[in-house]
Amino acid sequence: MMDEQLRYAQVDKRRQGGRVVEVRRRIIFGTEGDIDVILKASGCGSQINTAYVERNNLTMRQNNGRLVRKALSFSKSVHYLQRHIALEDAVYNFVKPHLSLRRPLRNSEAKGRKWEQRTPAMAAGLTDHIWSLEELLEFHG
Repeated sequence: MMDEQLRYAQVDKRRQGGRVVEVRRRIIFGTEGDIDVILKASGCGSQINTAYVERNNLTMRQNNGRLVRKALSFSKSVHYLQRHIALEDAVYNFVKPHLSLRRPLRNSEAKGRKWEQRTPAMAAGLTDHIWSLEELLEFHG
């Protein structure tokens, strides 16, 4: 059974001679209004595009050698691959501060610093501090 809240769009690129000559966008699940609301809320612009998905895939490949083609660190078991992806996701969201998420500090908070570093989990309101790797590994949720 499919989730009724699922919203899904697809981008098809047609190439000729190594160049993109046509881009078609299709809504697979949901309505145009649903997709517009999601795009506006996420700050991803007003058009359906693959830039954010492609950036996420590159980040995952850079942080997880098991996802790289022709690598020495491959997974023989899906179980271990899933565990490694889950660990990489947790580190990305709770441990690593992201430059694009930093916020300027007011003069009263500054103490010689100009920026407050933040992780995606902090930006989403899931935590109030940057976790250490030790804290992440010891967490029981």
